[in-house]
Amino acid sequence: MNSYFKRILSATSILVLLSACTAGPSASKPQKVDKTLPQVSLNGYLSDMTSAAFEWKPITDSRVQGIIVYRNDPDSKNPNALQETERIKSARVTHYLDEDLKPGTLYHYRFATYNALGEASIASEQSDVRTLPLLPSVSFFSTAEAMPRSAKLVWRPHTDNSVVAYQLERRQGGTDKWRKIATIKGRLNAEYIDEGLEDNTRYEYRLKSVTYNGILSKPSDTAAVITKAPPKPVTAIKASQGKAGSIEIDWQVEAGAAAPYYRLYRATSGKGRYKLIADKLTATHYSDKVKEPGKSYFYKVAGVSEDGLQSDIETVQGAMGTTLDAPSAPTNLKAMVENQTVQLTWTPGDSRTLSYIVIKTTDKGFLSSETQQFNNIKKTLMIDSSLQQGEEYTFTVIGVDKNGIRSAPSVSVKVKLEDKK
Repeated sequence: MNSYFKRILSATSILVLLSACTAGPSASKPQKVDKTLPQVSLNGYLSDMTSAAFEWKPITDSRVQGIIVYRNDPDSKNPNALQETERIKSARVTHYLDEDLKPGTLYHYRFATYNALGEASIASEQSDVRTLPLLPSVSFFSTAEAMPRSAKLVWRPHTDNSVVAYQLERRQGGTDKWRKIATIKGRLNAEYIDEGLEDNTRYEYRLKSVTYNGILSKPSDTAAVITKAPPKPVTAIKASQGKAGSIEIDWQVEAGAAAPYYRLYRATSGKGRYKLIADKLTATHYSDKVKEPGKSYFYKVAGVSEDGLQSDIETVQGAMGTTLDAPSAPTNLKAMVENQTVQLTWTPGDSRTLSYIVIKTTDKGFLSSETQQFNNIKKTLMIDSSLQQGEEYTFTVIGVDKNGIRSAPSVSVKVKLEDKK
């Protein structure tokens, strides 16, 4: 390459200059050769990964209308055959830029002038141009230690200043296709955290460097990571049956599989929606205070790791617990009235019953009443001497056991003292 060519072909100016000098491709071909037309005399060429730039000596012959570019197609059945690929429609142009080439590929070029009749000169000698190979990827690419539902990728920044970003690709389990998951801008960036991953799952990663003109480098070596596993499911769960005021839940874990803490979930049916009712339990026991008698709940326990990973509860069967049923209601409630006194008697409905509550409701007129309650009655009899002539009364009895659990009300009786005439 002569000194003149070296002076005018600079790495920063040639792309701007050449892109302005080229015209679009033409399918037409010269019909014959005019050996008197001046030939194209190349000064030289430059190439990078995807383009080749040429320069030739100025052509002053007034017969010349432009320049024909011939080039081979490396992907064709005859990769060494040259065909017309473009016509430069100006004799004054002295530069040509061929773009969108394949990296690391050998191309053959020849150039010829043509006149107004479409006749071509004798072509120039063949120029063999090999584009530069793809950039290698970063020299170091790795994953950090296992993390919960995420992976940390680290690498050494690329040394080539043409790199402006990195393309991160991932595949799961080593069987599916590589998928682009992120573009990290900036050559000096050196890490990325991939989040939202599945527990206890293997992922593979690779990194490609991206140049300023969008060319991807070769992929890096593959780096693999297995995300952390959650604690083992808690399957040995017991819930108490028939305890007054609470349901006691106990669970066991395998030796060496204890979690830092546990979460307790509850549902109204075995396959119902389980809701969190207690968190950060460090013991393997919990007392669920349930005042309602005869209530049943289903329970599941989840272990939680120090990273916040929770064991699976979907595959675990819920343990059913119940509270003590209410005692049966008293029966055979009867009322005997004499003067302004009523004597109430009844039969115990349940052997658990230790005392009774009598409810007295006085009818005061349209949609109006008054209620009075008599507590802690130890016998199955009560006498009320406060009745008034002309008023109507309704009595019911409720049994109470030692836990303070009340039965349902008994069948009521009505009493009415007629007015004296």
